Amino acid sequence: MSFPEGFLWGCSTAAYQVEGGNAGSNWTAWERKKRLEPCGPASNSWELWREDVRALQELHANAYRFSVEWSRVEPHPGEYDEAVLERYALQAKALRLAGIRPIVSLHHFSEPAWLYERWPQGWLTDAPVGPFLDFVERVSGALRGEVSDWVTFNEPMVWLLFGYGLGFWPPGFRRGLSLERTFVHNGLIARVARAHNEAYRLLKADNPDARVSLAQNMVDLEPARANVADLGALQAWDRFMHGHLLDLAKSAGTLDFIGVNYYTRIYVRSSPFFPMGVMPCYGELERALGHRLFHLLGGRRGGRALTDMGWEVVPEGLGRVLGRLHRAYGLPLLVTENGIADATGLKREDFLREHVSAMGDAMAQGADVFGYLHWSLVDNYEWGSFAPRFGLYSVDKDAAYKRRPANGSKLFTQIAKTNASCLATNK
Repeated sequence: MSFPEGFLWGCSTAAYQVEGGNAGSNWTAWERKKRLEPCGPASNSWELWREDVRALQELHANAYRFSVEWSRVEPHPGEYDEAVLERYALQAKALRLAGIRPIVSLHHFSEPAWLYERWPQGWLTDAPVGPFLDFVERVSGALRGEVSDWVTFNEPMVWLLFGYGLGFWPPGFRRGLSLERTFVHNGLIARVARAHNEAYRLLKADNPDARVSLAQNMVDLEPARANVADLGALQAWDRFMHGHLLDLAKSAGTLDFIGVNYYTRIYVRSSPFFPMGVMPCYGELERALGHRLFHLLGGRRGGRALTDMGWEVVPEGLGRVLGRLHRAYGLPLLVTENGIADATGLKREDFLREHVSAMGDAMAQGADVFGYLHWSLVDNYEWGSFAPRFGLYSVDKDAAYKRRPANGSKLFTQIAKTNASCLATNK
């Protein structure tokens, strides 16, 4: 297995999930409203970011994707906290001086609470686009000279589906029965694409050499049954969740690469009981419906090992996803997230080894992949709970949030040090 010189081996996190103390976020209000486990101090990375840099150095990582929290930067409409911007710039500079490439996400699910106090309909209207672009411009200016790689939106379709379609996340809208009308015909996806396109232009105006994209959640899809109806349902869901937004950005010329977040496979079934006539058999859907009803409606899950999130472990799916994106778009690819929720840590080494190998196979077949970012650097808040453990480092809250290497960290270090040549000798 051979990876090119300069290949990026790193980790990803998100501000709300690791920083702590983001009291002005819409997620803080949502946790209170839904009586979820509060994020609180999270992993305390706002205070301990230097410890995170040291952990990355121990891993021999040469890249780190982190996000900038909008509600910290702009705690009140039009009021920007320069000290916060300076703190993010200091972190980016420290990473760069340590030989670690900072990759910055500008929207990773969480938003200022004031955005929805002002405009309760959120992104169902054009109102948030302007404030978001003002925020992007401020961050771009503050991090100029330190950051050259940007992700405008992380998993925008997951954020929209959970927040505006199913009501699982803030702002809690349930438009699932009119999913296609709300998202496509009424322009919700197009509005987010426009925000991405304009953010791209702002970032490139500041630095023409910057690389800018978005990080798309990509699931390996298979038809639940070998028939035309299920294949058509699969194609419709693939176009809706994966293709529509990417196509809008590609046609606007605002993708320098494609960020790929890959975790699992799902089966897709044609069904009159679901929006768009499609039953996407996510583990989350099975939990919401209950096992019995899920299967009565024709739901299908695979027989592979499951993560603590209930997601199937299908390493070859990463290779298939990368291959499809390469053939469809012909753009460079960056694996912006890939990891496993595994409290025991016993599955993480095999997960990491097999997914990196699948990525290597896709590259051998022509996919232009330039990096792999593991989710996550440290155990973090997983949108309602601290139970899922994704980190290459655990966080001991009873010992001043001390970071301790978790199972999988040694293998990741070997992969990063040897540019994955260690995997060839271990086969």
